[in-house]
This record gives sequence, C-alpha cells and structure tokens, in this order.
Amino acid sequence: MKTAWCRPIWSGFEADKTGNVAITAALCLPLILYSLALGVDYGMITLQQRRLQQLSDIGAIVAASDIDNAAANLATNFQKNGILVAVKTAGGYTTPDGSLPLDSSKIGQFQAVAEYTPGTYVADPTIPAGQRFAAGVKPYDAVKVAMTQKAEFAFASAFASPPTLHATGTASASKVAAFSIGSRLASMNGGVLNALLGSLLGTTVSLKVADYEALLSTDVDLLSFLDLLATDLNLTAANYDKVLSTSITYPQLLKTLGKTPGLSAAASRTIAALEKTLSTTQLKVKLEDLVNLGQTGERLVGTGSHLLVQASALDIISTTALAANQKKQVAVNVAAGVPGLTNVTLNLAIGERPQGVTSNALGTTGAAVRTAQLRLQIEATVSGLAAITGIKVRIPLYVEAAYGEAKLQTFSCLGGNPRNASLGVDVVLGVAEIALGDVDPTAVANFGSKPRVTRATIIDATLLKVSAMADTTATNSTKQRLTFQQADIAAKTIKNVSTRDTLTTTVQSLLKKTDIRLQLLFITLGTDATVLGAIADTLSAATVPLDELLYNTLLLLGIKIGEADVRFTDARCQQSVLVQ
Repeated sequence: MKTAWCRPIWSGFEADKTGNVAITAALCLPLILYSLALGVDYGMITLQQRRLQQLSDIGAIVAASDIDNAAANLATNFQKNGILVAVKTAGGYTTPDGSLPLDSSKIGQFQAVAEYTPGTYVADPTIPAGQRFAAGVKPYDAVKVAMTQKAEFAFASAFASPPTLHATGTASASKVAAFSIGSRLASMNGGVLNALLGSLLGTTVSLKVADYEALLSTDVDLLSFLDLLATDLNLTAANYDKVLSTSITYPQLLKTLGKTPGLSAAASRTIAALEKTLSTTQLKVKLEDLVNLGQTGERLVGTGSHLLVQASALDIISTTALAANQKKQVAVNVAAGVPGLTNVTLNLAIGERPQGVTSNALGTTGAAVRTAQLRLQIEATVSGLAAITGIKVRIPLYVEAAYGEAKLQTFSCLGGNPRNASLGVDVVLGVAEIALGDVDPTAVANFGSKPRVTRATIIDATLLKVSAMADTTATNSTKQRLTFQQADIAAKTIKNVSTRDTLTTTVQSLLKKTDIRLQLLFITLGTDATVLGAIADTLSAATVPLDELLYNTLLLLGIKIGEADVRFTDARCQQSVLVQ
C-alpha cells in the first residue's frame, strides 16, 4: 500500500526537467567567470602594452633631443605623463626625486623601469632596418629606449601571475643637408664657352668672360626659384616634385631665373641677354635633371623647407642645357677661340643621367649627387716647329669621362644649435680616359660599348707622313672621404678630390707617351731623330692650349678630368623623430 502510493510521486519528479538549465548554468558559472576574467585582463594587458610602447616612443624622442641629459629628461617626462619610472644608467637609477643605487630595494615602488642606449642612426634604405642603429657609436645622434613593466590583472591574479611587458623605441634627430658636385673654379675662355653653350642651346651665344664669372659667382635659392616658376606656369596646389617634372621651354626658365631674388646686377643683365637671344627657341627642359629635393619634393609649393638649397646661375644654365641634350651628339666649331690651335672642332656625346640622381640634392644619409657622363672628340691643328716648319700637325683627341659620385655617408648632430653638424661624404671619381687617335664618330654616342681608338695620321704632307697613337687614364676607383663642419658649410667651402694636380699633367703625360711612326719621302728634311724631335716639340707646345680647351669645355659641363668639387650649402639637425 505504501509502495504503491509513493510510486506516482517519484515518477512525477523523475519526469520534471524544468531545473536542468539552472543546474547546468550553476555548474558552468566558475568557468564562465574565469573566461570573462581572462578576456578582461587580456584587454587590459593589450592596453598596457600599447601605453608602454607609446611611452617608450615618446621617451626616445625626448632622449634624442638632448642626449647629454637624457636620463633626467626621461624621468621628468614620464612623471608628466602620469607614470612613475626609474631610468637605469651605468651608475644607478635616475628618478624624479634623485638617484638610487643599482641594488636599491626601492625600485619595486616604481611602475616601470626604462633603459636608454645612445648611438648613431643611418637612414640609408640600402641597409636593413634592424642594422641602421649602431649602439654606442660616437658621435651620438640617436637613442634607443627600452622599457619594462609588470602587467596588472583585475581578476586573474588569483590564479595566474601577471607577465612582464617590454617595449622599445628609437629616435634620431631629423637631419637634412643640401650639397652638390661639379666644377666651379676655373680661368675661363669666353670663345670656347660661347661655342659650346651655343651649340647645346641651338643658337649663337656672345657672352664675355665677365658675364660667365658673374653667373658663376651668383648663387640662386632653388626653392624660391621653384616657387616663382610654379606661379609663372600657373601650377596651383602642386608640390615641388610636380614643378620639377614639368617640361618647360628654355625662355621660360630664363625668364623666371631673371626674377629670382638675390641676383647681382651683372648676372641679371647676362640672363636677360640670354633670354632675348633664346626667345624663339623651342628647346625644353625638366628641372628634375638639375636637383633632387628628396622628401621635401612632396611639399606643396610655397611651403618649402627653410633649408638653403643653392646652385650657381651658371650651374642652372649649363646643367639644364646639358640635360636637354641627353643621349645626343652635339657638334661644336670653336674656330679661332683658342690661341695656338686652329681649325678646332668638338664632337660631344652626352650620356643619360640615372633617374633621381642629379648634380644638386637635398637629403640625408645615403643621398648622392653625380657629374655627367660624356664622350668628347677634339680635332685641332697646330703649326709645326723646327725641322717641320710650315707643315700642319693634326691632333685628334678622344676623351671619355664616366660620372663621378659624391654620397652623403655620415651625418652627426653635435648639439648646441640646429646647424652644428658634422658630415662625411664619400667621393668616387669616374674613370677619365684621354687618347690621341681616331674614333669612329658614329660609335661615340653608343654608351653601351666602348669605341675603338685607332692610330691617327697627324701629318700628311708631300715630304712627310706621320702617324701617332697614345692614351692615358686619370682614375680613382676607391672612395675618398671629405668632411664638412659647421664652419665649412657656413662659408660654402668647396672641397676637391683629385687624382692629379692639374689637367695639364694629364695632357703632358698623354703627349709624352705618344707612339710616333714617320715616313720620310725626301731626305732633305733631315734625320729621323731631327724630325721626331720637331714633332715632339710641336706636340709639347700644344699642351697649354689643349689644356685650356679641355678645361673650359668640361667646366661648362660640370666636370674636371680626374677631379670633383663638392660643397654643402646647408645642413640642419631638426626636431627628433621616431625611426624604429
């Protein structure tokens, strides 16, 4: 009876499942709370890590702005950002309240520990990013700040230990310099320069030596010049790179150049005369062949850097004229422009500049400037001396000049003021070969292969036939370091790298090594030795006029044989920036 009564009750209870969810939830609640705690704490750790990275980045910028007082500045800066940090140094810890020894027990009171490492930073894209900072290398211009902090848990500390967070930041002084390579010091021959410049521009140029000297001695602020040019071309909302890449006529270039502030009266008159002479020419140029502004080129016109980027007025005129004739041959008749030489003609082949590499540049470590690559044939005649008096001697010269390069290799900020910098530039001179002999004119413009120099007939007279051949090379394939300090930059000092003392020594070396072969048709001229001596004397007498012709021709093209001139017009160590 009793058993029968209980069975319906228990069977009803067994059939009722309405409490299962609550029971399951109760059983899972600890796991749910644990997961929520981990999620919240993981989010907190992520925020703490991000905050620590921000602090290390800010700390690196602060430390790099004043490396000598980096420790104290870091401790103060961290305190202002609401975090108590001890800065570890070689002798202990620097805190906002003073110094502590390395074994101090009070370090545990601080929220984080920072350690800074001074060194140098090279912003060279050819170097892997992780190797651009060199720790401990002087003079210091960059700082790496490493921070450690114990993470904080809101919930998980009961069953897990908080991890130690790490963050590093590297900052360097923002550095930028304006520099150039070329030839700027010479005694000029107006006749040679007029003939060459006129041929490059497709007109007749009649400037005096004083005019060229005025252009050479007048420096032009290139950024101001580009600002004016953008206005003249109606280029609105354009950046400097846009102006540099715009094709303009040569008269437009000269018109704007003549309005640029700072020109001397003589330079203004010379530019105005050139503009009038070239008023109808359709020759077009792009100024990107003159200057590479680096990152400054991305700025809008009129908002250019306060840096002083300068080039001489002659450099602007000659470089753009040369660039307008890239991959071309130019024939030049010097006529009687060089005393001592007659019937002088030049055949100039101009190589193409690599994109982005110009003779003037604005940039930081790794930036490079180059001279032009060219080939030059010279055909000149001189009158024979002594035993060959009255006989004309033909002198065919071939000159091949590969580009020379100057690369900004080191840039150290020395502190005190933004312009207190030390710069090291590595200069490599291009191979310059001078040969006496004949070259096929059609092969000169092919820079993909080297023309063959053959024995030349230098005398072809009734009584005498003479052939000759010679070559000499001025080359330096090794890097030579030039160092510029603040005083050099302020004075715009030109420093020179040279493999020889003067161009004359190269010409003399060429003529002394000439292999001469002669054929006497009548004995009345004397012995072979007498004739050879007369030819040697004749070639020696031609050394100076040939030297003048070569020097002035290459001067206008920004080249010296076996030499390169480098100068900096400005260098600034600006506000520190984060680099890693």
